[in-house]
Amino acid sequence: MVKKISKIFLVYYSSFTTKSGSNIHILELFRNLKKYTDVVFFAPGQKGADHGFSGIKYVPVIDNKYLVQPSYEFILSFYLLYSCIINRPEILYIRQNSFPFFPIALCKLLGISSIVEVNGLVMDELEVSPDSKSFAYRVFSYLALRSERFNYRYCDRIVSVTDKLKDELVRLYSIPAEKVLVINNGANTDIFKPIDQKQARAKLGLDDSKKYVCFVGHLAAWQGVEFLIHSAPFILEKCPEVRFLIVGDGVMRVKLLEITSKMGLSDKITFTGRVPYENVPVYINAADVCVAPFIMERNSKIGLSALKTYEYLACGKPIVASSISGVKDLIDLSGGGISVPPEDPGELANAVVKLISDEKTRTTMGEQGRKYVVKNHSWDGVARKILDICHEII
Repeated sequence: MVKKISKIFLVYYSSFTTKSGSNIHILELFRNLKKYTDVVFFAPGQKGADHGFSGIKYVPVIDNKYLVQPSYEFILSFYLLYSCIINRPEILYIRQNSFPFFPIALCKLLGISSIVEVNGLVMDELEVSPDSKSFAYRVFSYLALRSERFNYRYCDRIVSVTDKLKDELVRLYSIPAEKVLVINNGANTDIFKPIDQKQARAKLGLDDSKKYVCFVGHLAAWQGVEFLIHSAPFILEKCPEVRFLIVGDGVMRVKLLEITSKMGLSDKITFTGRVPYENVPVYINAADVCVAPFIMERNSKIGLSALKTYEYLACGKPIVASSISGVKDLIDLSGGGISVPPEDPGELANAVVKLISDEKTRTTMGEQGRKYVVKNHSWDGVARKILDICHEII
């Protein structure tokens, strides 16, 4: 039985103008924490925010890409100070992003316990930005580094989503290892669940005589979708009935479409574009095999706890994914798929062909994966683990 904590303040710095993985993560955490306690959620009030959840306290911002974060930090300070005085929480939970300083400083001033959630190294993410060489981004990088050092030093606990990220935090910032606790990401197992494959295909207008390989996610370089496309000829040579579904959008979309066209695969690979979150399970359930072909760069350093891998397994689908820390661990522990060397189209193709050709193995892996995620990686379970940490520090 989870003990009752009367109030948590949840502070978030990213925009709700898109359906990103980080937005899904924080909203699912918010939804599940609310089952057990009162949660006040602070987020930037940008124009066009689409979240589908009630109860978020939007903070006004200057809607300019260089001024959103500074204006949010400034105005948030007044919102938090007033809220903490009027309706003091036991815990302030902040997702580290950009350069927050005030929330943790306020906690130290008022004696409020604090937890910082870390999903990556902000400096690394800024370095891969297209604007990383600009003066503004150099300023942001400086502030981000100082923010990380300050927050990790003065918060009460740090939640890391992978073991390797924990190791990096301990190494880079000289943090005591016992201060950093690892809680992997999860899946909404009520939405992401097995549904009849024929019905899913009929809903999407797909040919039920074909086999389908599905990728879901943001089309960024680190996702490795290019390697999936390059594996397609090898897969089609052995299994000509296969078709590919690439679900999502992003900066790599145009390049990936060009590669697909040049390889003469436009009739075999479908790019759906962005689809509503609640429709993603339909695409996953329409597939026979789901893939996560992550590349080494960016991913091998801190490991991965990718939402898509939990969501694939929650739908009862076998996965083929890159053998990268976090992802490989999930596959090994769940028995829900096959891990392959990153950036190797041939090995990726071999694993896909093996599963496409073996319905019994697909079914067994899918059942094992679903069972494991429901037991160990539901968002409700994630929320309970965070509440356990809260009780340790209040």
